[in-house]
Amino acid sequence: MNRLELQQKRAAVIAKAREIQERGQREARDLTVQESADFEKYLDEADSLKSNIDGTSGKAGDRSKRLADHTKELETRGGRQVPPEQVIGSEAAKARGSELRFTTSDGKEVRGLRPDQSIATYIEHEHELPDGIRKDELSIGRMIRAAVTGDWSKARAEQRSLGGSSDIGGGFLVPFALSENIIDLARNKAVVFNAGAVTVPMETSTLAIAKLTAEAGAVAWKVENQPAPLSDPQFGKVTLSARMLMGTCSASIEVVEDCDIDQVVEHSLAMGIALELDRAALRGDGTAAQPLGIRNQVINGVQLIDLGANGLTLTSTTFFPKWSQACQLILQKNGIPRTTVVAPRTWSEEDLLTNTINDAIEPPDSWNNLQKLVTNQIPINSTKGAATTSSEAYVGDFQQMLVGIRTGLTVEVSRVSGDSSGSAFRSAQVWIRAYMRADVQLARPEHFVLIDGIL
Repeated sequence: MNRLELQQKRAAVIAKAREIQERGQREARDLTVQESADFEKYLDEADSLKSNIDGTSGKAGDRSKRLADHTKELETRGGRQVPPEQVIGSEAAKARGSELRFTTSDGKEVRGLRPDQSIATYIEHEHELPDGIRKDELSIGRMIRAAVTGDWSKARAEQRSLGGSSDIGGGFLVPFALSENIIDLARNKAVVFNAGAVTVPMETSTLAIAKLTAEAGAVAWKVENQPAPLSDPQFGKVTLSARMLMGTCSASIEVVEDCDIDQVVEHSLAMGIALELDRAALRGDGTAAQPLGIRNQVINGVQLIDLGANGLTLTSTTFFPKWSQACQLILQKNGIPRTTVVAPRTWSEEDLLTNTINDAIEPPDSWNNLQKLVTNQIPINSTKGAATTSSEAYVGDFQQMLVGIRTGLTVEVSRVSGDSSGSAFRSAQVWIRAYMRADVQLARPEHFVLIDGIL
């Protein structure tokens, strides 16, 4: 084999070893005799191939550390022997698509993350996990249960990752690597991210990004020896300012001790974050440190289709024309109408539209070409004039929505914390507090349309 073939074979062997380890971690059990034998065989083969590649020799350390060392050497720039996209199972291989990059007001380049790209892969922290521990083997649920029961036998990785960290309230801080997983779960659940909103990791509390506010207008063919028309595009900036988003929850010690809460805790925290990010991105009013959502950015360029002072009940003849009009408004601003976000009631009303002989109505292309998403964060009981059952819908290119996230999510767990309403200690509970700093801004407000007053 030549050098490249050896490198590719070694990457494949390491991927097989990693799959065995992760299978045991997912099932919260020790490896079987056969799995242990296969695991050792793959690591030995990886050691041998590495020796053939670069002339080093010998195998050292426990098997988890050996696997971590092999993986790190392949995935980090300093020791990588093959391009990242050739490392089987690496994050680089999963993210080979086009990347979004923005320029800050001070000329620095910032990478934006598409919905399918993990924030855990791109945010780096000053505290790394101990050797041999991988992010995907950690669980908040196992950590909480072990802290409550004092039995860390099934949470060794979590115990090592804590490194003795604790807070002044008598609890402990969840490692950043695990907190990032919750953010990714929240991004997967949030409607605005499914619609295409771009995540922008923030290294500072504010981040100013250059944006285009008006496109060049005078573009024409030039006659020889005659001056060409001149028209410059106009640039502005969109500023992301980190705002505090915090949630709390509690669980009885009995539940923690007796039930499997591994997935429940993570998904509960993620869903809470997702719902509030959706609400703020769509309807935030800018008060009490909230971001300003699409609905309240009409004065900043978001386009409006107002269905009248008292709203309008959409029928088989009036429903689809409103979405066709919204698409037209976006296209006239050189945007691309990609997605509509509606309340469940509006989705059902469209689904039940029929003609005069009760046949389902065939929607126009403008509707068929839109991605349709539904969220309960859009109310159906708003007041509009005399109406008290008003709702709204959003149409736009959500790739023009930027969600800045600063320093990831911090999760604190305690058995002794308390406030004016009571305490975890007296109630025999576990209290969990999670907070993150984030903001929502629109890069091109004119590429969004609010349809307001749907009855």
